[in-house]
Parts: sequence; C-alpha cells; structure tokens
Amino acid sequence: MNLSRTLRKEPIPSGVFVIRGEQGVGKTSFATALLSMDYKRHRKYRAEQARELARKFYEDSGVRLDVSKHNYYSSIKILLDKSKDVYTHYIDVQRLGLPNPDFAVQYLPRGSVVFIQEADILLFCRDYMSLNSYLINLLKFVRHNLITVIFDCQTDGALDKAVRRLVVGIYHIECTYKKRFFLFWNPRSWKFLYIRNQLNEVLKDLAQVGVKCNISVVSRGKLRFFENVFDRYNSFSGVPYYLNGIEKVGYEYLPHPKSDLSLKGIKEFCELHPLERPEVMIKRKR
Repeated sequence: MNLSRTLRKEPIPSGVFVIRGEQGVGKTSFATALLSMDYKRHRKYRAEQARELARKFYEDSGVRLDVSKHNYYSSIKILLDKSKDVYTHYIDVQRLGLPNPDFAVQYLPRGSVVFIQEADILLFCRDYMSLNSYLINLLKFVRHNLITVIFDCQTDGALDKAVRRLVVGIYHIECTYKKRFFLFWNPRSWKFLYIRNQLNEVLKDLAQVGVKCNISVVSRGKLRFFENVFDRYNSFSGVPYYLNGIEKVGYEYLPHPKSDLSLKGIKEFCELHPLERPEVMIKRKR
C-alpha cells in the first residue's frame, strides 16, 4: 500500500481509524502528514459535501448554516497549509457525539475529518466511568455523513470494546525515517502495517463456529511527506501536565540519602520507600 499515491487520487475514507505504535515512533506526525495531504488534494470536495447538505437543509427548513472553507478538526493545533497559515479547527472531545436533545455536541459538517491525539488516555480508556453512548452512536453513523474519525493511541487494547469493534482499519506505525529523494528533497517517510480491523473481527467470529477463511487482513504500507511535518503541530503538547500545581511548591532538588545499614538507617529507608501503590498511601494518610 502506497498511501501517498492513494491520497493523490482519493480522500481518506469515511469511518473510524486508529493510528497506534510505540512512544516516539511517529504517530502524531503520521496523522499530521495524513491530514495535510488530504487537505491539499481534497478540501474542496469535502467543503462541497458540507455546502450541499447545508443547501438541502436551508431549502427544507429555511435555516442557514455557516459552512467553513474547510472541515478538518483536531484535539491539537495542526498547520494544514503553511503558505496560507491555515490550521485545523479545535474539536472538544467532551462534546464529540451524535446530536440529541440531552447532550450539547459540537456539530460536524458533512465530510469532516476529526483527529484525536492520545485517545486512549483522554477519553476512551476502559476505566473511564461514563463512556458516552452518544459517542458510540456517532461512530456507528459516521459513514452516513461522510465523517472520518482518526484516533491516535499507543495500544488499542485500552479502548473500550464497543469503540474497538467500530474501527474500520488500524495503522500500526513500525518506524519513521528520512531518506534523500532526488537531489534536494529529504522527505520523511513512515512504514506501517495496515490491519483491516472489522474484517478481522468477522473472521474471529467465524473461527469460533468452525469456519476458517484464508483471507489476509494485514498489508504493509508506506507514506512519504515532502515537507517538515514537525513544525505543523506542537509535539510537546503534554507539557502542562508537568506544571499542574507547580506554583505551590516549585521544583525540588533533594540530596541523595547516605547509605546507612544500621537498624535505624534500614527502618528510615523502608519508611521512605514503601512498597505500596500511591493511592493506598494516600488513603492511609487520610
């Protein structure tokens, strides 16, 4: 699969996709390149889909909808066009869902592309107490409104099972690298495995009832991007986590304790380094 060549001919398909891989392998840069290349070739097609639906809605209801020149959304700010200084719109992950009377969603125009970074941490991990049913409904109906939702996560196992079963395909990033192309260009490239996730789930279900199908669900692919992808988004967007509450204490620079194998020294060491989970320690202090 040559994804660069595919994107020249057709946009990213509608549906739910996952980009996964180890830390630092290039998941977010891969997504940035993906959105930038789709924007370059297919933004007009997507905008026309949005305008067409808005026209039909106006004819039937008399209500005008304000349609943007592009409909690319992301949880982090991504530069789509350097020459025109065009960025993605912000998507509020807490308002991502299918419209309904009880939930104030962020409405998405037809043909939208939505990218959510670190989806397994931000919203959809297994121990998240209230996985929004309206989100599940949105993912079920994305194809009805030509919506593309892309999740970035280190492992899709952390996603709720209901979400995982709705994922059409998984891009498992193996590596990213730079390789000289012709004389002056030095593009960044990604190698990945593409997994047809929904087909894989069907084959698993068939195997449980004794039906075996010799169908490949995995193919190798590559994507090549001819510009500097890293200046299009903030690759250190998680920095605020490290500064939360720092105004109360500042940085601490502690000296290393001296090695003391006396009975008193051993006791003090064990008290300073308890073999307990942090939440257990907090409960005991309370």
